[in-house]
Amino acid sequence: MSERAVDTLSRFLVTTTPDDIPQRLYARAMDCVLDVLGAAIAGLHTTSYQSMRRALMQFAGPGKAGIWFAHEHTNPVTAATVNAMAATALDIDDGHRMAAGHPGVAVISAAIAAAEAENADFRTFLTSIILGYEAAVRIALARNPEHHKSTVSGRWSGTGSAAAFARINGFSAAGTAQAILIAEQHAPRNGSAIFHGFAGSDVKESIAWSTYTGITGALLAREGFEGYPDTFDNGVLYDAGMLVEDLGRSWAIDGLFFKPYACCRWIHAAIEGALRLQAENTISASRISSITVATFLRAFELDNKVTPHSQAEAQFSVPFCIAAALVHGPKALMPIADELFDDPAVQELAARIVVRHEPDLTAMFPQKAPSDVTIKTTEGTYETRIIDAHGDPLNPMSRSDLQGKFRIFADDIITPDLAERIIAVFDSDRAMYERAIPEVLDFLYPDGADMSRIPGMTTG
Repeated sequence: MSERAVDTLSRFLVTTTPDDIPQRLYARAMDCVLDVLGAAIAGLHTTSYQSMRRALMQFAGPGKAGIWFAHEHTNPVTAATVNAMAATALDIDDGHRMAAGHPGVAVISAAIAAAEAENADFRTFLTSIILGYEAAVRIALARNPEHHKSTVSGRWSGTGSAAAFARINGFSAAGTAQAILIAEQHAPRNGSAIFHGFAGSDVKESIAWSTYTGITGALLAREGFEGYPDTFDNGVLYDAGMLVEDLGRSWAIDGLFFKPYACCRWIHAAIEGALRLQAENTISASRISSITVATFLRAFELDNKVTPHSQAEAQFSVPFCIAAALVHGPKALMPIADELFDDPAVQELAARIVVRHEPDLTAMFPQKAPSDVTIKTTEGTYETRIIDAHGDPLNPMSRSDLQGKFRIFADDIITPDLAERIIAVFDSDRAMYERAIPEVLDFLYPDGADMSRIPGMTTG
């Protein structure tokens, strides 16, 4: 009998040594951690994060895993879930172009919590992140679209949590396989999201809750709990070959995109196109008579409210995000301020933006997430097409770009000195590898954080 695909994958996850992984991937993993931490800082003030934190901490027990930028420690499951909610709340976290979703928050939140609990060293921590991405993205890519019509990230991101947690905790290949199976089978299905264009709910893509089910799946596996064995091999739900193809030769973390704006990645090409036309033609927002955005079907099917009333609606609105950026500049989306929901200039321009579906652009998805933008003014008509928005693998954000993004989110929450210290940690070389994670990441529980404007946060 041939080996099951999940066993082949799990054996790879367990037997791959740090020296087997190209050095450039460690640099990329450090970029990913910095990006997730910046997203979490930005998300600390959100209702979704505060609600998750209050709810889960009611029954959280003691432990060594911390709630980021607070002075509370608890068990790894609770800490990782709460932290994941902060990092995913504003939709500014990384994603994978072909997977059409977000692996990083679930993987990194789990890896930090596990590394703190186990006193793992920095290199082991980064290795678990690289391999956690590998597991989650491969599972996402192996989905049979006939049976996985939704692109909700939580359906698969938690398998990365399970893989990262299992690696740090020294699971065997068999134990890792069970952790992945259980995480997949306990994953949030979130069938409602597809009917709401992901908007209007703090649940959104269930990424935080997938972190919970992913780590819990690993803990269950460690206690002897078993999942359905042939989930990835029955030929119906997944393509088993894709799960193991080119293991060790191609790496999932290479296919990531990073987001310069705190909104759905599918909107970014349209935002970039509109801003480019505005800059190249010196167009003031008041002179715009109409904007047409032609895009792929998934972006067209977003909620796209012209007048959103919450972050959960605004992040998934093509008209609102474009209008906010054109009226107030791109920093208006870093992140979106609640005051913009009642801004007359933004509302008036958003009402003049039409979104339509273009089949030729849909054919490019998920390899690409393109948009055509046409702006009409009293002086003329201006058009552009954006295929690879800034942050995509073929148009990447540099490390300097990611550091600048972190500084924007860190402002007003942590001191500039602390922000630069955090950036320096993830701009370092191999000298960091042998240091223990609780020591390396002690900045997550700082005295230099100003939590006065964050409801419910403690300052130490």
